[in-house]
Amino acid sequence: MYIRRMNNQAARSAPPARLPGRLDREFRTMERMVDIWCRDQHGVDTRHDGPCDECRAFLAYARRRLEKCPYGTDKPTCAKCPIHCYKRAQREQAREIMRYAGPRMTLSHPWLSLMHLVDKVRKVEHPMEARRRKS
Repeated sequence: MYIRRMNNQAARSAPPARLPGRLDREFRTMERMVDIWCRDQHGVDTRHDGPCDECRAFLAYARRRLEKCPYGTDKPTCAKCPIHCYKRAQREQAREIMRYAGPRMTLSHPWLSLMHLVDKVRKVEHPMEARRRKS
C-alpha cells in the first residue's frame, strides 16, 4: 500500500511532457506572461513559489488548448487564429494578461517576445481549407 501511494504521488507531481516544436515555445511565452502578471497583480513571488492557484489553473487550461490545437505545430498566434478554442472568460483573461505583460516581456524575455512577434506575422491557412485542398 505504501508503494502504491508513493507511485500515485509521483505521477501527480511529475512535470507534464513537453509540447512539440512551436507549441512548446508558445506555452513558455504564456508561462512567462502569467509570471509577470501574477507577480505584479497578485503579489506572488513567482520565482520561488510559482504562480497563484488562479493563474496556475489558467496555465493548465492554456496547455490543454495548445495540446488540442487543430493547427498543431503550424499554429498561428491566438490573436490571428480563425478558430477560437478558448472559452469567452479565459479568452478575456488571456487578453488582459497579454495586454499587461506583453510590453514588460521585451525587457525580461526578449527572445520569446521577438519570436512571438515573428509568429504574429506568419500567415496560416484554415485547417478545413487545407483539408479540402488535399482531397
